[in-house]
Amino acid sequence: MNSSKSTLQLIEQIVVIVVFAICAAVCVFIIAMSYLMTVDAVDTRNALTVAETIAENFKAVQGAEHYSEHLFFDSNWLFVAQEDAEFLLTFSRRECEWLVYADIAVYRIGGERLLELTAATRGWVP
Repeated sequence: MNSSKSTLQLIEQIVVIVVFAICAAVCVFIIAMSYLMTVDAVDTRNALTVAETIAENFKAVQGAEHYSEHLFFDSNWLFVAQEDAEFLLTFSRRECEWLVYADIAVYRIGGERLLELTAATRGWVP
């Protein structure tokens, strides 16, 4: 009788440990995913800030200024050389009748697109 009681207590303890381990694994997974989502959100927010700045500058000069087609940024969103870059901003300009468009996209180096936007302004009239 005493041995069956201790066996049941041992099984109960093992079940409690297994359940605790599963809950801990789920919590670690959720924390890791939230960290990755935070990093992604910060990068997207910074990419949007840079892209909006370029778009506003483009509108301010009514499309008269030509930007480099590719701008490279590091993890702190500072301009860097291509070999040190973590992010790429592409800029293309196109004209349609009396409007000038700027297509701006920001990518992680490696290909993942963070965002894309188009700015339009009336063409510059000399």
